[in-house]
Amino acid sequence: MKTKRDYQRLYLRAPYNEPVLYVDGDFVFKARSLNISEGGLLLDQVPHFPESNDDVPLMISLRQMPLFKNFTLDRLKLYSPEMTENIVVRLKSSMVRKFGIESKAEQAFTSRVGLRFTDVPHQAEMAIKEYVKVFSSNLIYLQVLIDSLNTDEQNIEKARLLASILGYDRDQKISILFKKVQHDYQSLQWL
Repeated sequence: MKTKRDYQRLYLRAPYNEPVLYVDGDFVFKARSLNISEGGLLLDQVPHFPESNDDVPLMISLRQMPLFKNFTLDRLKLYSPEMTENIVVRLKSSMVRKFGIESKAEQAFTSRVGLRFTDVPHQAEMAIKEYVKVFSSNLIYLQVLIDSLNTDEQNIEKARLLASILGYDRDQKISILFKKVQHDYQSLQWL
């Protein structure tokens, strides 16, 4: 008997705004990614992506962030991305959908492409799973900090520092930051 889930996604996904390299024939292409899960990747600003059913080799670099919920304000201030390891993984994928392409003429321009991972080595699977789990936990902690700004005077500074570490604009109005964080939190599994 299948259990009913309260969400639609098969895998949790997390924001992942890093360049991705992929191969088509003898050429290497670069696109920007928007999010990642154990099952796939959403690319943006894709100059070209092979439409064949063949597996497309790609390479990604995953920053292995710590869990920030136990960091003091001073420790958070000292954190730098260079302090954490990046794991470069190679895997294969295939395109499952294109977004924003209405006509043949538009296919020559940038589009978004949804990818499904087809051949994932165990090391890559574990690195992606860990990245999504840790990013999700840190995103939830950021949301808690924003929700509880009035309970501790350090929470506003912690929230802004953590927002910057996670790739958000730390100088943004808290109400706008809250909306973006809330959207990304909901996108983890429900959208």
